[in-house]
This record gives sequence, structure tokens and C-alpha cells, in this order.
Amino acid sequence: MNMKLLRVSSFVLFSLLAIVGNTTAATLTLADVGGGALSPPVTQGNYLYVGTGATLTTWNMSDPTHPLIASRTSGAPAPGPVRALALVGGYLYAAWNSPSDTGGITIFSLTDPAHPRVVAEIDDYIASDYKRPVGLAASGNYVYLGDADNGLVVLDATHPLAPVYVGLVGGVYEFEAMGVYGGQLLTTGTSFSGGRIVHVVDISDPAAPVEAGYTSLDGDTILRAALTDGYAIGVGLDLMIYDLNDPANITQVFDTSIDVAYHAIRLGNVLYLVGASGIQVWDFTTPSAPVLLRTVAMDAFAPAQVAATPFGALILTDIDHGLLLGGADPLNPVLTASFVLPFGVMVHAGAFDSTHAYFAQTGYGLGVFDSNTLAAQARYDADLPANFAARDMEDISVDSGRAYLAAWGYGVLIADLTDPLHPTELGRFDFPFASAIEAHGNRVYVASTTNGGIFKILDVSNPADPQELGELVTSQTYDLTVRGNYAYLVDGATFGDGGLRVVDVSDPTTPTLLGQYTDCTEASGVDVSADGNTTYIACSDGSLRIVDTTGKSNPQLLGSVMLPGNAQLPDYNSAHAVIVVGKVAYVGDEYGVAEVDVSNKQAPAFSARHLTGFSVRKLALAPDGRVFAFAAEAGTYVFKPVAVAPGVIARPIPALSLWASIALSLLFALTIWRRNSTLLRNGI
Repeated sequence: MNMKLLRVSSFVLFSLLAIVGNTTAATLTLADVGGGALSPPVTQGNYLYVGTGATLTTWNMSDPTHPLIASRTSGAPAPGPVRALALVGGYLYAAWNSPSDTGGITIFSLTDPAHPRVVAEIDDYIASDYKRPVGLAASGNYVYLGDADNGLVVLDATHPLAPVYVGLVGGVYEFEAMGVYGGQLLTTGTSFSGGRIVHVVDISDPAAPVEAGYTSLDGDTILRAALTDGYAIGVGLDLMIYDLNDPANITQVFDTSIDVAYHAIRLGNVLYLVGASGIQVWDFTTPSAPVLLRTVAMDAFAPAQVAATPFGALILTDIDHGLLLGGADPLNPVLTASFVLPFGVMVHAGAFDSTHAYFAQTGYGLGVFDSNTLAAQARYDADLPANFAARDMEDISVDSGRAYLAAWGYGVLIADLTDPLHPTELGRFDFPFASAIEAHGNRVYVASTTNGGIFKILDVSNPADPQELGELVTSQTYDLTVRGNYAYLVDGATFGDGGLRVVDVSDPTTPTLLGQYTDCTEASGVDVSADGNTTYIACSDGSLRIVDTTGKSNPQLLGSVMLPGNAQLPDYNSAHAVIVVGKVAYVGDEYGVAEVDVSNKQAPAFSARHLTGFSVRKLALAPDGRVFAFAAEAGTYVFKPVAVAPGVIARPIPALSLWASIALSLLFALTIWRRNSTLLRNGI
């Protein structure tokens, strides 16, 4: 009888799961993840480990002159960008967090050091509803987790897969960098008031650390503090050295103005400062009196992370370069290796042709990738001032063998893609604050957001000398789409009406506003059906709006749906981007990519969500149906269509009223009871 009951119970469970499982059906599945913000690196043996967005990238450094990517954890991304790494025995701890104040530790096994494997996920390291781990350090069996919401958390990692909470060091909240030097744990970061804080924590009793001292560096002249054994090195407009050997009496021992530097790397008695002028080489034999020896010219623009490694001084940049300095004499460093960081550290948008993917890469311009493998193949570095404002690539459009970039700090850049492996600039158009762009033949449609929106139409028949044909004042245009003789713009409301604008562009010299839909006052993304009669709007209130634009002068709402929040903020969301494929709208929102069934335009229904650990501001559709989601610090997520069996319709069951739900539940229970009774009587 026990077996009979087991079989009956199994049948009931299977039936329930079948019903629950068919309430929603995602049309996408994760195919790849890469790029994103860089964590401080760590090394073990011949391997270099770096958090790249929500993934971990491993390089084989057995030949330091030719670093090779050994693996990426693209199949198992962390729930948020990886902020810090620490080696704990044969394991690698990766601290991650997300903008919604969730965070945890992903633990990788290094049994195969070339291919780290996720073996545990810890998100309950402290009893708190809010967690923001940003730093990690380890000493013996203890792990020190820097949590910007809770403080310095002490964990006993005697059993590395199950670290145990030991205690909390209050008053320490700055963890941009952490390091253990003998009996001291050093941490540094930026305070609420803008100062660069350095903490010295006594860990002579590793289970009961106490803060032994701290100091604040001038935030007006110091951009970052580098932590080294016995000394903190402040860099920025000045070089400042602080002696930490007596933490109760931290003393500034040196200060001088320098060419601006963003990072410092100490290799024993040699100090490298990484800045706009190159690599400043200092003799650090006497820390209280370092001497500048020379500056080595090197393109190290936008350094994100640096480290002294067994392979040499390492520089990882936000413009997708890894640089390794070496040579027989540290006082005369040479570039021993330059390697490419995967996908792109700061990708804002993407576009495609039949063979390649093209990413708008903030910091330099255009990245060219193989459309299948997404391996980096080429790049176009725009000749722009060396600052992120000028090089902020907000959007991209690819048409007829050209790439058009909306560079926020400059305007429109045009690159020739005739030979995708050697993209070159064809021309440019000065239009500050460009934020959205779309090209069709010899017409380019571009709009701005900052300080009031302007929509412009350009003639690019001679790409070396683009000409403005006409313009229209808007409010804050975040996105646009063109269908035939009409442009569909979505705006914020800071400088005028927000929402949708339908613009007649049949005469490009006089673009004319025909109609507006303003109930969505802050609109961020738009997609439009091929015939121009149905417009989908991503709204900052967390909704997707479907608008009938058959009558261009009088757009009318057809239907809308609010996208859900998350566990921490169930009522909060903001929609940023939308693309529609068949009967499904994919919406980039605060938490990832939402799927919405739009088969019934009057009643669109949320059906699934793909979490990305960071807000998705832009989406792009590849020719093969893959959806690319650009999730800023978490990286670029690539989703491929799910194969659906013929005749199977993937859509949500409509929501039922409370009484209808109860009635359905009772009917289902009665059906199962009768079925089970028959099974038992028949001896099954």
C-alpha cells in the first residue's frame, strides 16, 4: 500500500507541477554573458582571475607575453556584478551585489584552475535585509567581507563551502580596496563627504578584529588610495604617502603635485603611477622621499584596476585593454603584453549585419565582434578628447556598410564597415548630447536629451561632410524609431511634454509634429510595428504601453501592463527599452529582461523575466533571433530563442478572480480525488 500511495502522490505532484509549469513559458534562454565592470584581480599559479561583470574570466599566464583566455563562467553568471575576489584554500570567493541592495558570495572550486566551477552560493552571511558586499580579503581560515551597508563582516571559513558568521566591525564602510599585510587588514574607499578614507584593522586575533586607526586623504586632490605594506599611497593631482606602521598615529610623510594619476602599483622599492601622461616611474626606496625617475609613454587611458602580480605590473582598462609591464629592470619597465578584455567593459548598445556584431563602446568608439562566437575582431578608436564625457557612446545604428555612433560628448561619428576587420572613420557631425540614432540610406535621424531635446535629420550621401537638413525641438529624446515617412520619438518631461511624439519626416527639411501620447510622462524606449500602426513604449513608471498610431495625429492607448518589482522592492520598476518579436515584447527594466505576451494588444500580460543583476538600458535584436541585453556593470547578456514544439503556444494563463481561483482549485481537487480513488481500487 505504501508503494500505491507513493505512486498516487507522485501522480498528484506531477499534475500540480504540470499546471504550475504551464502558467508561463519563456521564449528566451540564456546563451552567453560577458564584459562588464572589472573587479580587482587575483592570481594563483599560472592563472589570472578577474570579475568581468557578473562572470569570472580566467587567463592562462604561463607565457606572460601571450595571455590566453582559459575560460569564462558565461553559463553561470552571478546574480550581480562581481565586485571582489579572494582565494580561500582551494576555492575562489567572488563577492557580488546588485543595485537593489542584494548581495552574496559565489564560491568557485579551483580543482581545475583553468575552469573555475561554481560549487556554492552564500547570500545569508549576515542577518540583514540589505547587503552590499564590495570588498574581500582572506587570512588563514578567516574571510573579511566589506559590506557597504553593514560594515566589515568576519567569517570563519574553516569549512570553505559553509563560512560561518563570527562578528562585525562597525564604523568601517569603505571597501573599494582591501588587503592583508601581516597582522593588519587595510581598507580604503570614498566617504559620504568625498574624502578618501584609509582604515587600519588589527587582525592579530583574526576572529576578533578591531579598528586600530584611520585617516582621511584630501578628496579634492586625491582620487584614490593604494594600499601597500606599511604605507598608503594617495594619487590624483598630488602624490601623498602615509605611514601606517603606527596605526594609532598615521602620519603623512610626503606630498607633491604630479601629472594626474589614477592608480599606483608598488613593486618593492619601485612605484608606478598610472595616468594620462603614461607610467610615472618612482624610486620608492625611501617612502618619505620618493624620487621621480622618468615617465614611460604608454596608452593607459581609463585604468580601472591595477595589481602587482607574479607576471608583472598589471593594468586593466575600461577601454577593453589589458596591459602587462615587465622587463629585467623594474626601473625601466616595458610593455610585455597587451590583450583584449572580452565583450567590452562599458557597452551601451549594439547593432548587426549578416556577419558581425557591432557594439557602441564607451571610452573609445566601436567594437567589432564575430556574430557567432562574439570574439573581438577589430575596433575603431574615435579621435576624441581623453575623457569619458566626450567618448560616451550612447547608441549605434548600422546601415548599408556604415556604423553611425551617437557620441554624447560630441555628436555623430560615421565609420566605414566595408572591411569590418578594419573599420575607419568616414566623417562626423558636431551635435553635443546626441543620445539616440537611426540610419536609413542617406538619411540619419539623431536626437539629444541633455539640456532640452533636439531631433535632427542629416544628409549623409557624402559621409565625409554630413549636412543638416532639418530639426525639431523636443523635450528629452531617449529613443527613436523611423517607419517610412514617420519618426516615433519617446521623451522625458523635464523640458516639455514627455511620452510619444509622431513626426512627419516626408520633407526632411521641415520635420513636423503630428501627434502625441503624453500619459507616459517619462518614456525611455520605443519599438514600432513594420506598418507604423502599433507603437510599444517602455515607461519609467514600470509599464509597457501599447499605442495605436494608425491615426498619426491622434495616438490612442490600446493596452498596458505594469512590470513587477523584486523581493526587496515589489512595487518598484522602471522600463527602459523594448523590442517586439512576433507576439512577444522584450522589455529591458531595472532587473533584467521581461517578456510580455502582446498577442492581445488590449490586455498585454507579463509572462517571464530573465534577471541580469543590473538594469538593462538598451536591447538589440540579432538577425538570427538572439536578443542582446546591455546591462551596464553586469555586462552584455545574450539570449537565444527557445525552440517551441509545433502547436504549443507559450503564453500565460489569464489572471483569475479570487472566487474563480477557488472554484477552479476545488474542481481540480475533486478531479484528482476521483482519479486517485480509481487508481487505488485498480491496485495501481
